[in-house]
Amino acid sequence: MAQDRDIGIKALKDQGFDLHGGEEIMDAFRPNFLSFLQRSLVIGILTTLGFALVPGLSISFAAQVGLALIIVVLWFFVFDEWQEWRDRGADLWILTNHRLFLVNPREDDSVSWWNLSDIQSVRPVFWWSLRIRARDGRATVMSYVRPDRKLRDRIMQAKDGTSDG
Repeated sequence: MAQDRDIGIKALKDQGFDLHGGEEIMDAFRPNFLSFLQRSLVIGILTTLGFALVPGLSISFAAQVGLALIIVVLWFFVFDEWQEWRDRGADLWILTNHRLFLVNPREDDSVSWWNLSDIQSVRPVFWWSLRIRARDGRATVMSYVRPDRKLRDRIMQAKDGTSDG
């Protein structure tokens, strides 16, 4: 946890951003490449299943596996999915006792943040992301993080420790 705190402080300082008085870093989260691959494989499998439902198209199981792999590779490069990972893979989510920050050195507007007291919900999106929704309707997605209950609970516990004032 000390390492996460140090990484978070360095990332914010590198962007010229300081914490408020009394604000402390509680945790830091990075996208997980396995979550990204999992999403891509699900897309490949669903597409392959779609081909299996085409009337009159009969292919072997080995051909279906090959087709799934080809679709995943095409998805990566033709539809710029690899660029999506390059952009989102650089994300660093920093949780403090007052705010949730997103730092991405690959983007011009590289530090954005949410007051924890404004967060209404944190919900999983399939197996690879969390959607964070604010009371005013704004939403963001923590892409390619493992949306397990532990991460969601960590954010909500930090939120519950904040006041609306």
